Amino acid sequence: MIQTQAFSQTNPTVKLFVITNKNGVCAKITNYGAILTSLKLPLKSEDREVVLGFDSLEDYQSEVYLKDYPYFGAIIGRFANRINQGKVTIAGKGIQLPTNHGKHLLHGGHSGFDKQIWEAEILSESKLQLSLHSKDGDQNFPGNMKINVIYELNNDNELAIYYSATCDKTCPINLTSHTYFNFTGGKENILNHELQIDSDKIIETNYELIPTGNFAEVKNSTYDFNSKKKLNRDIAIIENYDDCYVLKTEGETLMKVAELYEEKSNIRMDISTDFAGLQVYTGKFINVERNDKFGPFSGIALETQDFPDAPNQTNFPHGLIHPGEVYEHQTRYQFHF
Repeated sequence: MIQTQAFSQTNPTVKLFVITNKNGVCAKITNYGAILTSLKLPLKSEDREVVLGFDSLEDYQSEVYLKDYPYFGAIIGRFANRINQGKVTIAGKGIQLPTNHGKHLLHGGHSGFDKQIWEAEILSESKLQLSLHSKDGDQNFPGNMKINVIYELNNDNELAIYYSATCDKTCPINLTSHTYFNFTGGKENILNHELQIDSDKIIETNYELIPTGNFAEVKNSTYDFNSKKKLNRDIAIIENYDDCYVLKTEGETLMKVAELYEEKSNIRMDISTDFAGLQVYTGKFINVERNDKFGPFSGIALETQDFPDAPNQTNFPHGLIHPGEVYEHQTRYQFHF
């Protein structure tokens, strides 16, 4: 069942869509930024909130939130993660994209998909489609790009996100959901959560998190999550995970790639995807002023996506979309509780 509610005191075009399955799992999505604002699981003790988000459009547009903008729950595009100095070359032509993170492009620029109002269509009792037309020259990205994102909440307690896009010019593309998870309902940070990732390599980056073009083996290192381990085990050494894990999907095959588990709540989330990478960000720099609930390590972002800076890395796949192609990916989050 999908219900439609108001989400703003001032903008009637921004709505909240509430999807509830037969088990009482409830997902809330707004057409502003295609944001997953809430995901509640019906535990015996309470309906447990397991993602970070707000209750109104005004909260997402407030100065205190945007100052250290953590992109809670948003769909990111046209290009998630980083592009080195915001520069790409397509067919021999250099293109300068916005540099909104120091001298680099991050998560689509100053006004990416996360800040746009999407068209919404209820497809069924469990499916919501959000659509966006990004015009040629939008933040200097080439081509008219059409994007569809479908959220589906099924009765197997699985939230699926389906991505598709076309463009009439060759253009960088990398879409993701920037949802943060915390299975304690905000009572604790995420450092006692246990994470497992089926990955042998991460993308090597410099100190600004720009890829070097190389891959680093994780076996027996502090980056190794092939066996489930608590996030706090190596955090004193790492300080903060913000790394792209290379998945065995090869960007084509849907498969289970990761698990997140929290012992006290006994909540486990399985992540399946056909994206090539999984960006793990443990949220050290989350800082929403005057809101104690949203501080460092208050959530972990597990962003299924393709590789950062892919248009500038000859050995990275999936960095561009070409005319006549259809960009298609999906990610599924299944909850056990």
